[in-house]
Amino acid sequence: MVVRVYSSAVILLFIFLSSVSNAESNKDTLNPGSARDYITDNCLEVKDTVSNELDLRNNSLRRCKDGTVSFIQPSSQGVFNNEGRCGQTAASNLLYSYCHLAAHPESYSNYFLGDVTPGVRPKTMLDGINKIFENNRSHCPTGKWISVKSKNSDAFLDSIESGLTPKSSFKNLTRRTREGGEEILRSPVLALVRNPGGRIPHWLTIVDLLDRNNSSCTVVVNQWDDQFKIPCSVFVRWSYGIWDTYAPFLPGYLILRYQF
Repeated sequence: MVVRVYSSAVILLFIFLSSVSNAESNKDTLNPGSARDYITDNCLEVKDTVSNELDLRNNSLRRCKDGTVSFIQPSSQGVFNNEGRCGQTAASNLLYSYCHLAAHPESYSNYFLGDVTPGVRPKTMLDGINKIFENNRSHCPTGKWISVKSKNSDAFLDSIESGLTPKSSFKNLTRRTREGGEEILRSPVLALVRNPGGRIPHWLTIVDLLDRNNSSCTVVVNQWDDQFKIPCSVFVRWSYGIWDTYAPFLPGYLILRYQF
């Protein structure tokens, strides 16, 4: 029998997260008047020209109008529904966005993303995604996932913009079609935010950043098998909310990006 020894910090984090209802958010518990206000696409596209489209959809893949994907998030698990499966869903989003492989969040991605705390801690997320990509190396670009912590909101947006810009081309990388028909190669990143309207940590997938240097700056996010366009001023508050609620256990202004 293997006995795991956990640090006091991890134990305290477990107790704290367990005291918060639904330690990861899901679509069913989304607070009305918050993130829902920013939905722009229900991602109902179906590609009849793809021979295995039904198999892809059976693995929870949903296609958005811009060519990106947003997987269905499984129902929450655990005694207090404190395993929301947002991290597993985000991992499935990334595997398809970079490697064109559809992996079910529950039956595949969840295998790599377990730890003692409710939800998925940043280190567990980072290690798990790297293992997923390593296990599918023949389909994925060469590189590794890294975490980037920023000191302020401007640096945070800079890190997102840099992470979304691939440093090399790869056949399976995401091509996103922006409004107006412009097609752009994107390398999606993950961000950990505090779910708006509550205190719940939530992993989401960023697929684009628009109008970075003006007041209409917008973060394009895929989550809950939908797509959202969120003002940058709002999104940075969601990110800082993690530090505001969970310091020193969880950092604000955190993303996971791919290092080519």
